[in-house]
Amino acid sequence: MNGMKITIVVPCFNSIKFIDRCVLSALNQSYDNYEINIYDNKSTDGTWEHIQEKFSNNKNVNIISIDNIYPNSYREAFEHAFENNEADYLTFLASDDYIAPDYVSKIMAVTSHAPDKIKCIQSPIIGVRNNEHVGIIKHEYKDLEQFKALCLKKSPVTTPSVIYHTSLYKYLVPNCHLEKDLPYNGSEDYDMYCNLAENNIFIWPLPISFGYYYTWHQDQCTWQNKGTDINYDKEIQDYWRKRWKM
Repeated sequence: MNGMKITIVVPCFNSIKFIDRCVLSALNQSYDNYEINIYDNKSTDGTWEHIQEKFSNNKNVNIISIDNIYPNSYREAFEHAFENNEADYLTFLASDDYIAPDYVSKIMAVTSHAPDKIKCIQSPIIGVRNNEHVGIIKHEYKDLEQFKALCLKKSPVTTPSVIYHTSLYKYLVPNCHLEKDLPYNGSEDYDMYCNLAENNIFIWPLPISFGYYYTWHQDQCTWQNKGTDINYDKEIQDYWRKRWKM
């Protein structure tokens, strides 16, 4: 068995269309010291029954039912996963996405070079639409100051591909949301990346994709959050610009 353990968290809600592809890609990893925690947010389309039937007997899979408190957010699974985890690293895999067989082994090879230094990393993600690759999304920056400057324009992080050391949980706080009493709807990721920078924690940007495939489709949570009266980007940017005096 390989050294450091990683937990792959799969939050899902009404994911019957994609869940098999997602979980099977996680089970097909070449890295062997891992577990998969599937969190179902009270699905109504048969997802819960399906994952129970198909994956409950797999020794690497844990299936958890969790209340759907924050619509279009995976914060319920995020908090529960960190608070009930004994792995070294933790990452999230959206139920409509999938990963290459060597994705985790490549990630863990990077962290193993400097485990005391590399606590959080991200890699470019490969876009998929109608089963075709439609480009790569990546972010580049050299240090925390450059990262902060980018944060005041947009989120410089490909959220799905972030790998966290589990000791970072105390820093994964969306301060702007909490102080301004903003609802969680997925935008809290952007906020907490700023808080990592506030605490001098660097999200290492890998230059090439290790094989995270991000599926674009009209039912994904990204599109469900459109049309809100709150400009979350502006709220977050204004908050951190004032805090950082930038």
